[in-house]
Amino acid sequence: MIVGLGLALGAGCAQPQGQGQGQGTARRALRYADESQAAYARAMTLFEAEEWPEATDAFRAIKREYGLSRSGALAELRLADIDFRQEKWAEALQGYRAWIRYHAGQAEAAYARFMIARCYVEQVPEDWLLVPSSAERDQSTVHDAEGALSRFLQQHPRATEAAEARTLLRRMRLLMARHELYVADFYASRERWNAAISRLLGVVEDFEDAGVVPEALLTLGEVYLRAGRTPEARGAFEELLQAHGRSPQAPAARTLLARAGRGAVIPVRVAQEAEPEAEAGAEPEPEAESATP
Repeated sequence: MIVGLGLALGAGCAQPQGQGQGQGTARRALRYADESQAAYARAMTLFEAEEWPEATDAFRAIKREYGLSRSGALAELRLADIDFRQEKWAEALQGYRAWIRYHAGQAEAAYARFMIARCYVEQVPEDWLLVPSSAERDQSTVHDAEGALSRFLQQHPRATEAAEARTLLRRMRLLMARHELYVADFYASRERWNAAISRLLGVVEDFEDAGVVPEALLTLGEVYLRAGRTPEARGAFEELLQAHGRSPQAPAARTLLARAGRGAVIPVRVAQEAEPEAEAGAEPEPEAESATP
């Protein structure tokens, strides 16, 4: 009986000791979380005041001291934001990519992906609506931005940033379409009809969302006329009038269609399928020419 009582007392004494250790661990974890959150709040005050050196040091300290906490992960994201706010696009891009690599499952991943696209957009010339100045420039950044925005909208169609992403995507698509129109004009000015036609057909096919299809159809019809391909020209003008009868290009299309007279009509889609793409693709890009248009 005494032995049994002693065992019972011993077991009773051991239980509070285990509970005490667990409670101590919980208190330390709670203190760690509270301290990291307080440090993050102080760093955010510096961030909002745009005190970039001080904010950078504060977020780096959080990343170093509280790297396992949620505040530590957010501090890494804010460091990328600081680079972005200072127009350090390459550094910001690297920061956002690194953050997604290690935190892809967190709610802020959509924001980080959107900011990757913003880094590309910010490197596009501000005069993106002007032609030919922006259209003549290298389009790699525009294509990178368009791709990043498209991927973001596919992955996060309902994200807070989705509306802005769609607006930016339309701008990038317009700039890409304008570049294609510029290249087509370049080829047409040198009577490289197949290359010009190929570019214009590409605009009609791929850039309906950019709002330049009426312009592309009018130019396409004009190029067909200059190339002696009257049936295709009639097809381009008729499609313009049927699909975009209220566009600014419609009056010119009516005039040119009347000038082409009655006769056979080859619709744009039929002409597109019959176009010799290999020959058009062999043409050099304008940038490869020694003389600028």
